[in-house]
Amino acid sequence: MSHGPPPLWFFPFFVAIWLTVSALISRLSGWSRLAEQFRSDAPASGEHFRFVSGSMGRALFPASYKSCLSVAVSPAGFHLSIQFPFRFLSPPLFIPWTEVESVQEGRWLFVRKTAIRLRNQWPVISLYGRAGRCVSESYRVARRGS
Repeated sequence: MSHGPPPLWFFPFFVAIWLTVSALISRLSGWSRLAEQFRSDAPASGEHFRFVSGSMGRALFPASYKSCLSVAVSPAGFHLSIQFPFRFLSPPLFIPWTEVESVQEGRWLFVRKTAIRLRNQWPVISLYGRAGRCVSESYRVARRGS
């Protein structure tokens, strides 16, 4: 059995599978749905967090994003994006505080989790660690100011 280079069909097949899986995750998680209303091509401003873990989708079957999210939190809202190799059909989002219905902090096993529910949208966004705490604190400040 030879262990030479992979057949020529391997790379196009791998790319096709990668894009298909990324597209499915975008649809099933609700990211593509949120992009219809919250897509943002503007640069993110505010306090930045990279390699954030989180999840998005329905409570029973959310899509998990392990250390591949970027979050920026500002007085106007929060910016959410996925790092490049996983971004297909999941453009960056900017969600203003006026569109946030509730922010709830809690724990999942040993990790602090912040669940964000948006007005008139079904996906629940969960962020773990410092980024989630910052979103929660900024949301509280924004609500007091309005």
